[in-house]
Amino acid sequence: MILVAILLFMLAAALGIALVVLGLHYRRGSLLLAATHAGCAVLGLVVLLWQIVHAATHKLYNLAALLLVLALLGGAVLLALRISKREYRTPPPLLVVILHAAMGVCALLLLVVGYSQA
Repeated sequence: MILVAILLFMLAAALGIALVVLGLHYRRGSLLLAATHAGCAVLGLVVLLWQIVHAATHKLYNLAALLLVLALLGGAVLLALRISKREYRTPPPLLVVILHAAMGVCALLLLVVGYSQA
């Protein structure tokens, strides 16, 4: 099940890269792409948390889950900025995007290292 979570997070990361390319290169976003990115990440987090509660006790999984929850909060801030009337046409703050991505990638690496050690 951890492998399923890893694959879902890898898909979410790929979709996140596509969102960044759309935002930086084309100066636009895609609500469908953002919703798919968020859905994959939330589903991966649910699978990870279920596995932590029911079977896995690896410390790296716990740390990865904490980082992913923080990344989820950063993503919620980005979404709130994008759907607000005032910020709809402006790009999201790059610092928040970088922090969101960095936490997600670090958590994904922790999951992969934990999975390879198990």
